[in-house]
Amino acid sequence: MVTIKDTHLTKRQFEVLKMRREGKTLAEIAVKLRTSRSNISAILRTAGENVDKARNTLKLIETIKWPVKIDVRAGSNVYEVSEMVFRKADEKGIKISHNYSDIVRLITETLGWENLKRRKALRNFSIMVSKEGMIEVL
Repeated sequence: MVTIKDTHLTKRQFEVLKMRREGKTLAEIAVKLRTSRSNISAILRTAGENVDKARNTLKLIETIKWPVKIDVRAGSNVYEVSEMVFRKADEKGIKISHNYSDIVRLITETLGWENLKRRKALRNFSIMVSKEGMIEVL
């Protein structure tokens, strides 16, 4: 059985997440926990960050066994990155299960529009390709 101490969440974060899942508003949770609505909002934000980090950790661990890893620097053109993915996969004899547009879409969805400007990435990211041709953008 998994307990709070086995996670990246505090007891309070778990409590607040559980109450939100039950449909309670921030104000209702604040009253119940005798704190402010803004404090509950901050707890939720931090809990969300912790959950995202845990998910990303699992993704990263999974990709260790993937044969293609491309580290992309901020400023790179995402269309050129897509071409690079196919080239690197070809070098390893891997058939990509996505087309060119799919890869651009995966990059765009992962980075978000706020991290793209005129086809250029505004932050570093990595692309992993599995031996089955699946792609993960981190």
